[in-house]
Amino acid sequence: MLDFKSVLVTYLKGIIISIIFSLIAVLIFAGVIQIFSVPLNAIKPVAVAIKIISVIIGVFFTIKGEKGIINGGILGGLIIIFTCILFSIIGSGFKLSLSFLWEILLGMAVGAISGIFSVNLKK
Repeated sequence: MLDFKSVLVTYLKGIIISIIFSLIAVLIFAGVIQIFSVPLNAIKPVAVAIKIISVIIGVFFTIKGEKGIINGGILGGLIIIFTCILFSIIGSGFKLSLSFLWEILLGMAVGAISGIFSVNLKK
């Protein structure tokens, strides 16, 4: 059984790894937008893909042991919340919307699936 402190450290590590990946990926994508003429309707799907990949990476590198589905789901939701808040601070501001709630649910689902794989691949 894990204690609260170790779970908190695990979640923080996953969030930090995901945020670092997201920042790098967004910077690269911003460069691609500057160099090539990327249509505006392509930006949102790429942003969602970056969030999904960041959840997978964050969960995979931090979740181990047991309860991968639960820990991965929680971490996936937290990663989406923290990355959205961070990018809102950097960008135009934060607003709560139905889209944001769907992204949290998507992050939890991707995190849960990634947690299952992470726990079973590390055995």
